[in-house]
Amino acid sequence: MRSRSVPVTTLLELLLAAGLAWIISTPQAIVGMGLSATDPFRSTLVALPLVVAALRALGRPPFSAAKTETAQPWEALALLALVLLTLSRRSLGLWATDWFVAAGYLLLLGQHVARLLLRWRSMLGQQLPQRPPIAFFLLPLVVYLALQPWSAQHRQVDGDEPFYLLLAHSLAYDFDVDLANNYAQEDYRRFLDRDLEPQPGDPRGENGEIYSRHNLLLPLLLAPGYRLAGRAGAMITVAFMTALLAWMFLRLAAAYGDKNNPSIPRRPGAALLAYACLAFSPPLLFYSYQFWVEVPAALVLTVALDRLQTLRSSEQASLGRQGLRDGAILAAALVFLPLLKIRFALIAAAVAALAAFQIPWSVRQRALLLGSLGTGLAALMIHNQIRFGNFLKMHRWEELDFFSSSPVEFLRGFFGMFFDVAFGLMPSAPIWCLLVPALWLLLRNPKLMAGGARSGLRSDLFLIALPYLAVVAPRLEWYGGWSPPFRYPLVLLPLFALALVPVLERRQHGPLRITITALIALTVILALIWVVVPGWTYNFADGRTHLLEKASDKLGADVARLFPSTIRPRLATWLWPLGLLVLTPWILYQPRRRWRHGAAWGLVLLLGLAAALPMLARRAPTLHVEPEDAWVVKHRGWEFPDRWVLQRPNYRSGWVVPPKGWIEIPAVVGDGPVTIQLTARAVGKPVRRVPGRGAPGRNKVRRNVGTLTVHAENRHLADVGVGEDWETLEIGPFPVDIPDGIPLRLVLSGHGRPVAVDRLELQWQ
Repeated sequence: MRSRSVPVTTLLELLLAAGLAWIISTPQAIVGMGLSATDPFRSTLVALPLVVAALRALGRPPFSAAKTETAQPWEALALLALVLLTLSRRSLGLWATDWFVAAGYLLLLGQHVARLLLRWRSMLGQQLPQRPPIAFFLLPLVVYLALQPWSAQHRQVDGDEPFYLLLAHSLAYDFDVDLANNYAQEDYRRFLDRDLEPQPGDPRGENGEIYSRHNLLLPLLLAPGYRLAGRAGAMITVAFMTALLAWMFLRLAAAYGDKNNPSIPRRPGAALLAYACLAFSPPLLFYSYQFWVEVPAALVLTVALDRLQTLRSSEQASLGRQGLRDGAILAAALVFLPLLKIRFALIAAAVAALAAFQIPWSVRQRALLLGSLGTGLAALMIHNQIRFGNFLKMHRWEELDFFSSSPVEFLRGFFGMFFDVAFGLMPSAPIWCLLVPALWLLLRNPKLMAGGARSGLRSDLFLIALPYLAVVAPRLEWYGGWSPPFRYPLVLLPLFALALVPVLERRQHGPLRITITALIALTVILALIWVVVPGWTYNFADGRTHLLEKASDKLGADVARLFPSTIRPRLATWLWPLGLLVLTPWILYQPRRRWRHGAAWGLVLLLGLAAALPMLARRAPTLHVEPEDAWVVKHRGWEFPDRWVLQRPNYRSGWVVPPKGWIEIPAVVGDGPVTIQLTARAVGKPVRRVPGRGAPGRNKVRRNVGTLTVHAENRHLADVGVGEDWETLEIGPFPVDIPDGIPLRLVLSGHGRPVAVDRLELQWQ
């Protein structure tokens, strides 16, 4: 039997790597290598020896079940070339190569991780083990730690992150939660380069104390690491929790496997692929170095579901020490969820209900489980009432009444969480499009992923996820939140990854195999972009994205209009989700063999059409224009309203055209005369926040206080008077006699008071 101890060679390599990293980190070594103190690759080069040594260690026993893997010669040469390019790029005048060098490091890391995972398939055996090998925890941990130097160099903490860190600082150094002295001493300068003010709603004490409105559990988890190594120590703590979440997913997949039917394998290959989708693709990849409550909440949920599945599939759940220990772990997990964030109480209540009715416990044991959750939740609400004057802290009871929202608002929010191009799950990583066929499979077969229990993944997924999503979807806080995509539902991501396992088990099916291959390739490309440019994961609160803005600017066309946005609803907002929901059954379930090849080619055609959408935007006649977009040329003016205004969907978007300013729209000409409808209003001064949508008052007398002059190809078309309220004005029809291939230059210049232009509709007759 092979020894499980770590070989001496591995220990020596790690010690030598640590020594080399320490030498590289010294100022003398940095100067000797020709790097400056602010070089973006300085911290990356320091961490590089440790990353290489760790990956080499994971490739040999006891971490790997196979024989010791020798390094590929081309990998060593590629790494050496990247290091030499990093050190010499400034002296060679290659100032624009930083992103390409970073992409090279990332590609080298990604291919090595993929190769390790392929070799580790044999470590899972014919059925998933109840306790996965430790290598499946260490590998994502090494990857997350390898990404942190570059990510920390190119992105500051933002949103709620600095407040979590400041609270962790106070706990680590002052051993209290009063932040007044921390703001006064500017302790936030340890991890932030700008000023930080208390958040609106932070409670104040009678003697000037300032408390945070955030819960303490996450700062308590971050405080030890922060005390040891500052922000870097806190980031390592988050990476540890994220890697543990990835490892717990494999354990959870084993718990949901069919243990009572040996003829049905517990899908180790499909589970390994789902593990890779969860651990090494967005959005979890983004959260591995950021300070949000969703990752620890997802970890706690996996622990709770693991114990729940074990208890309800065991006939002796109510007997013995093992049953008592599992029950105590389950109860503790349910209490921790609302302590992280009060909205997670909905998830805790759903899991508690499943446990109370499906575990063969006595009445006393059920009462103890529900009582522990109720006591913890009651204590939290009493604390909120004393500290904040509100049981729900910063929220209201009306927010839980999702029945007051219209079906359109609910559907828009639900689709937005998954399909919104700026904040949705699938646009950030297209591999998650497989959730659509996964839900179809679960609906068709309720016994999938049952794990020997009376109910399987289908009931757990819908009973846990639907109440939470029903409350979150109609709310507007998640629109444009200063956070990576899919933040609010991230706690449910392990359940969604479990749902992928039956779909990935069918990956040999022709159309599905083509789909999975295409989605993986697109996900790798996007992940490469998101990691190399970390700031691009923080998209604009007005519904636009960095990537689509760049494409629109380069092509001079409205590329974004062809992709779904919930903040700026458009036809694509509804077509993409509905198209996937309708086409998925046809692709998956072809009853006749002769149709399967047709489905495969049809799918290839659809993927090619999606890839060609940006080029089609340059040739399709312009129908809709939102003047604040990047493809529209502006001279003077400002965005209307402020980009980061709260609850952005309640506001009109637009661009203010001041006197002597103009906007130029390079519209593509259609057939026949054109009628222009523009929505606009006059503004008194460059305001940064304006009221929401509104119609002119019934008793108001309309008067023009601003004027827009419309030109097309140096021809004067009309002078449009604009009032103080939003109006849709129609101009035309005008004949447009322009040769094919030449865009229509539609210029709007302002006179009088500044005019805010919301949108233009071009109707070609």
